[in-house]
Amino acid sequence: FLKEEAFLGNTWRTDEVLNVLDRMNAINNVIVVGILPNDRMAEYTSPGYDDYGRFLVETLKPLIDTKYRTLAGPTDTAAMGSSLGGVVSFYLGWQWPEVFGKVACLSSTFGYRDDLIERVATESKRNLRIYLDSGWPRDNYEPTRAVRDRLLWKGYSPGSELFYLAFPEA
Repeated sequence: FLKEEAFLGNTWRTDEVLNVLDRMNAINNVIVVGILPNDRMAEYTSPGYDDYGRFLVETLKPLIDTKYRTLAGPTDTAAMGSSLGGVVSFYLGWQWPEVFGKVACLSSTFGYRDDLIERVATESKRNLRIYLDSGWPRDNYEPTRAVRDRLLWKGYSPGSELFYLAFPEA
């Protein structure tokens, strides 16, 4: 959201993208809540994402749902992030699928201070829609494919429950 906080100064241009998608009738109306972490290295990785997630679930989301006209259920609530933000977004959906029914994980640094691949392997499948992407051949390609492969093994249906893209040379 903020140029000074964005990787290489490139923001997601969220407002512009949402306006275009709205004009195309490609999305429903959304409320975007951007959260500036105190310490992303601590809050977006294990074990810090436990407290961060509880804050979102127990404090911030109820506040947003009270203050604004929201569709508060999991089918209308998503978490999205890139790099470590993608890791914590996946964690939020996996830990609280009754709150976050959709996650988008862009260029996620899976495997860096998290146990998510192991959790997917050993825990029951969640009612969760998941988007994963990475560049290729770098940009967290191997760890993201490993998560994708584990989700497929767990029984997630490609195209409906799980959507994965790898972008060549990105």
